[in-house]
Parts: sequence; structure tokens; C-alpha cells
Amino acid sequence: MPNLNVTIQTVVPSTSVTIKPNKTSVSGVTIAPQSSVSLGNLTNVDATNPNDGETIVYDAAQGQYVVKAIPTIVGGSF
Repeated sequence: MPNLNVTIQTVVPSTSVTIKPNKTSVSGVTIAPQSSVSLGNLTNVDATNPNDGETIVYDAAQGQYVVKAIPTIVGGSF
């Protein structure tokens, strides 16, 4: 039997794929999406230590989304 290399990249720690010893190929793998994934589990989001009133914005220098404070506007009319 040939060696089978399986790589799964996911933020769901309980995801697994099992290949039975007498099988030589996998025709397909379906992994259902989770409805409750936190922002911190996404690979391109740095959501560490968020505070009330902050938002997520894209930072091109870091190549990911980061937590930033929303600027406060004082005065003026809108």
C-alpha cells in the first residue's frame, strides 16, 4: 500500500480524517463549517486584547486585520 500524506489546516481542533488501512485513495472529504468561530481563530486576524469601542481594520503593513480604536470626533455639526 502506498504512503498517504494528509494535511488538514483548520481552526477546529476536533477535525480529523481517517483512512482505513485497505484503502488506497480518498475520493473526497467534507468538513462542515462551524457557526461559532471567534475572530481570534482566523489566521489573518489579530484580535488580541480588544476593548469596548474598538473595531477591526485591515493593516497592509502587517498583512492582517487588527484591533484599532475608533478616533473620537469632538464638536462640529453633521
